[in-house]
Amino acid sequence: MQNWDDFQLLLALKQANTVRGAAKLLAVNHGTVSRRLANLNQRYGVDVCTLIQNNLVFSEVGLRLIDAAQAMQVRFNEHQIAIDDSVKQLKQQVTLSLPPAILQFVLMDVLAEFQQQNPHVQLNINTTYALSDLDKSEADVVIRAAEQLDDYLVGHRLCPISLGFFAHKDYFAQRSGQDVSWISINAHPRPQWLHDSPFPNAPIKLTIEDLVLRHQAAAQGLGMIRGAHYIAQHFDGLVEFAPSVTSYACLWVLTHPSKQSLPNVKKLITFLRDAMRSKQHLINNVSC
Repeated sequence: MQNWDDFQLLLALKQANTVRGAAKLLAVNHGTVSRRLANLNQRYGVDVCTLIQNNLVFSEVGLRLIDAAQAMQVRFNEHQIAIDDSVKQLKQQVTLSLPPAILQFVLMDVLAEFQQQNPHVQLNINTTYALSDLDKSEADVVIRAAEQLDDYLVGHRLCPISLGFFAHKDYFAQRSGQDVSWISINAHPRPQWLHDSPFPNAPIKLTIEDLVLRHQAAAQGLGMIRGAHYIAQHFDGLVEFAPSVTSYACLWVLTHPSKQSLPNVKKLITFLRDAMRSKQHLINNVSC
């Protein structure tokens, strides 16, 4: 069998174990899969795969072909990331993954400079608080907040994210110390940082998943938050009423070792490193 389509057919049949399921995996109709399987059986002169009581059963020949198909798939997957990287480089594309708030409050105003310096590069940005998998090439470059990283990743350690306790400037004037409450990402279990706060026993009366919206809610007088200085400074009326004894994790700009020599990746990492360090005073006054 020299047709890669036949290998894909067998892999889909093996994975789905039904003709209809294989058709869905291959994005074709049921009849197309049935015809291709019949042609395959005819070419070999034996039943490579047959349907018995609604289950697909592979003959010895079929199982050997499956082994060959799986081996080819493994070999192809080993080269897939490098192939994708080459395509991106030829298309002058580079993908950056970073937290939405870092883009909004730290980097948005300097991206025009990167475009001016690299007019032929298409920058694709994925904003997420989830950790993009560099091993799976979900991004070429990531900005990530972390205490520890996989040792093999390459990049630059930037600075920690400084934190504080914030509320609307009139929040405490409008209520007694017994009538204050927190805004947090969750209420159960209670966050550990509350133990080191000025009001460790105050209830959590509002939970908001989004980081920026928690700051906005506090700025509108809905409660107290533990927040980030680089975000809080953008909300009028939001003031720090106590410092936090701890900072958040350090920010890093990272890539996979297989990508570090790609020209556009190198350009982006250098730009981000310099831009973030120039704004370190907004993120934290103390260097890592």
